[in-house]
Order: sequence, then structure tokens, then C-alpha cells
Amino acid sequence: MDEGFSGFQLTNIQLGLRKSIFAFIECIYNMKLNLLENWIGSINGGNLEQLVSMYSKKALLFATFEKVPLNKPSLIRKYFENFLSREGAGVEVDSSSVSISELGKNIISSTGLYIFFFRDGDQLVRQKARFTFIFNLQNSGSILHHHSSVLPH
Repeated sequence: MDEGFSGFQLTNIQLGLRKSIFAFIECIYNMKLNLLENWIGSINGGNLEQLVSMYSKKALLFATFEKVPLNKPSLIRKYFENFLSREGAGVEVDSSSVSISELGKNIISSTGLYIFFFRDGDQLVRQKARFTFIFNLQNSGSILHHHSSVLPH
């Protein structure tokens, strides 16, 4: 037996349950991080199909390099086709800025800062931006909303 909170003795069953609960919480947290990491990996790997499949059919994208909201899968696809066609296109996330919040049952938001980069001729362009994703944890097209905007100077 082990001492738990307030000096109570915990049985092996209670210890096992406690470890299971902590493992479950860690699993859920990692799953939430994986959604963002999968998006980053799709961008940096140039995997257009995987990237656009992450967006719900009804997703809304306020894109960093676009003036109008993108509210159709075809518009989201075209935006990322254009971005990924740029030489050396990718994104770096400032992991210290990432915040994950639970908004409701199976709905989370992920916010933070990232830098988009690509080559324009001989010059490396690096554009700092902020982001908000809203994910549905139960859908394969889990991105419901994605807002990305250039950071003011």
C-alpha cells in the first residue's frame, strides 16, 4: 500500500486506477498536441491531400496570405496548393506560445504563434503570424475553424 492524499492508505486497485487515470489524461493531452503536429507535418512535408483532409467539409479558414475567408473545401485546397507550390514552403511553431483549451465535449482550441517561410527568388521570406484552430476530436476532418493572421510589427 501507498500513502495517498491526506495520509489515506491506497490499495493496489486504487493505485492502479490512479495510474490509469493519469495515463488517460496524458493520452488525451498528447492527442490534442498531435492534431497541431499533424497539421505542421503536412505543411512541412508538402502533403496536400493529408493537409486538406484535416479540414471539415464546413470548415472556415481565415488564411494568413488571403484577404477573404475560405469557406469551401475547394477554396481551402486552392490556398494550400498555392502556398505549397512556393519553393521551400513550410512553417515553424513557437512551441512555448501554444495553448490548448477545452471548449466543450470533444471540442478544443489551439492557439499560438508560428512563422511561415518560403523562398522568393534568392530571398528567404519569413512571415510571423498568430493562429487559432478549433478541432473536433471525434472527426477525421477535425479542423472546424482556423484563423491565421500576420503579426503586427
